[in-house]
Amino acid sequence: MQIFRMSVEDIFQLADGKTAFTGKIDPPELALIGPCDCEIVLNNKVKASIRIDGEMILEKTEKNACRAISTSQPIDPARIGVGRGGFTIRSKA
Repeated sequence: MQIFRMSVEDIFQLADGKTAFTGKIDPPELALIGPCDCEIVLNNKVKASIRIDGEMILEKTEKNACRAISTSQPIDPARIGVGRGGFTIRSKA
């Protein structure tokens, strides 16, 4: 299993019902992220558990180190107490 953390910069609700999260991945050299169970964390508190479908491919450049992961689960950021960014998604160990 891949252990990672994403510092979420933005959330997008897609037309197909998926939710995409964009941000920087730690460790940055991690290969493509596959499906896995994760937690949404804000201020060291777990706000929700989600199943990530995997990584969406974005055009990566040195200026744009953002990556994107998505979930098919319905996510309401306000209900779980997070905004559009400024929180972490971490894989469950």
